[in-house]
Amino acid sequence: MAVEAAVSRYLAAGHIDEVPDDLAEPHLNVIAPEVRETRCRVVETATRLWRSAGDDPARLAALRGFVEAGEGPPDVIEGVETLLMRLLAGSRQRLAPTEIDWAIDELGLRDPQNPILTADERRQIDERGYVNLGPLIEADHLEAIRHRMDDAIAAEGDQSGREVSQMHGIGRLSGTVIKSMNRDGLLDVFFSHPRLLAVVRHILGTSFKYSSTNYHCPLPGYGHQNVHADFGWGADTPENVNAIWLIDDFTEDNGPTRVVPGSHRWAEHPSGSRVDGAPRDLNASVPGEQRVLGKAGSCFVYNAHLWHSGTQNRSSKLRRAQHAFFTRAHRPTQMDVLAALDAVTHARFDRLQRAILDLPAP
Repeated sequence: MAVEAAVSRYLAAGHIDEVPDDLAEPHLNVIAPEVRETRCRVVETATRLWRSAGDDPARLAALRGFVEAGEGPPDVIEGVETLLMRLLAGSRQRLAPTEIDWAIDELGLRDPQNPILTADERRQIDERGYVNLGPLIEADHLEAIRHRMDDAIAAEGDQSGREVSQMHGIGRLSGTVIKSMNRDGLLDVFFSHPRLLAVVRHILGTSFKYSSTNYHCPLPGYGHQNVHADFGWGADTPENVNAIWLIDDFTEDNGPTRVVPGSHRWAEHPSGSRVDGAPRDLNASVPGEQRVLGKAGSCFVYNAHLWHSGTQNRSSKLRRAQHAFFTRAHRPTQMDVLAALDAVTHARFDRLQRAILDLPAP
């Protein structure tokens, strides 16, 4: 099968020399059994400790008690402490809380029943854990975004995505909306569209912020991921929201996202899940999973505790998408925002945008 010419610009970013001849041949992420067991125990324990308390001070006390008791292998104890302390080390909110509070009023999101979302959209978010807001970006805007992303991938090459994560066979860019590539505001829609922010508000309440924006493009023959959730362990109350902006159509063949409807309510992370006593096979399908299909320009937003993953791109083309990740205002961000922030882009942001990004005035 002939591969479109644009793919060649992504090879270095995907850390491959060429795409495979057989685009349907599985490329799975295999984890050694002993590593998988340790990881399962870490996430199981983190989930138990987190859910044992209703606020951070009590969770910190539970964690300290667990560490002091020394019950369990040292690598599990260390793993749990490292995982939980990232969130329990204190507030990471840069701006005064009054700024995001002001922004909520400016956006018309104070009322939880605000008219920006329909009752059916709220029901989908609550029951299924996700909603497709439909096309929100026009065709000419999308085409400009494609060119911008393709150029950035080619320019960053094998360094692309390094600030958050790099993946074999997948072109990645991190922090797109705060870098120099967004000096003209072309990418602002990804973090500031009112419909997107209405979903974030519905899930997280009125105190939230931008955490990261990661461009994600599986190359032909690649893209399969282990099933996962975007929060590191099971929780009863949502901590994160993620959005997938479809820059190309999502079809059955080009590596659409798979989701497990309702799994955001399970208070369990796939990595800490067992089947018949053994750690779950994260490469396997999950009963009830569905694939997210849609037209380019659409915005698919989900409670980030939802079980999901990328699937393999079996087409001859790129499958471009932009992720926009949000967290509670006092939590750490996924990437070091200030380290990646471009000064010219920063100077362009207005007060409302800075409140969402949790950025001080330049």
